[in-house]
Amino acid sequence: MKVEVLYFSQVKDKVGKSSEIVDFNGNTVEDLINYLTKIYPNIRDILQKSMIAVNENYAEKDSILNENDKVAIIPPVSGG
Repeated sequence: MKVEVLYFSQVKDKVGKSSEIVDFNGNTVEDLINYLTKIYPNIRDILQKSMIAVNENYAEKDSILNENDKVAIIPPVSGG
């Protein structure tokens, strides 16, 4: 399945791009997260804490993805 993944903040910095088309085997948000952690092991911890939005709506890990969905990875923000 192909989806567009949008990266923000520290995830964007670590993967070195703001978006990409990902072709992976699976159909849930969790399947996509597992795939991304294999490709980018340095973002594993951040992905586990990040919010996920699918087509501009927040999604749970068991949410079903469809071909050509836009998936945003929104890491936690800290500041002071």
